[in-house]
Amino acid sequence: MTKQYAIDMAKKLFRETNKSYYVIFEPDSNEYSIIDQDEFTKNAGEWNNLVIFSIEG
Repeated sequence: MTKQYAIDMAKKLFRETNKSYYVIFEPDSNEYSIIDQDEFTKNAGEWNNLVIFSIEG
């Protein structure tokens, strides 16, 4: 997924659920992914440096 699409989707998900979402860059695949707060806290140390956008509720 492209960077802008991932950011827009994270904003949309936030508006629908009022939960925190993070867009992370996966350098191995050159793709962007969206993860929610629960998943982020499980692996925060691993993903902390890969976050390019966050929207928190």
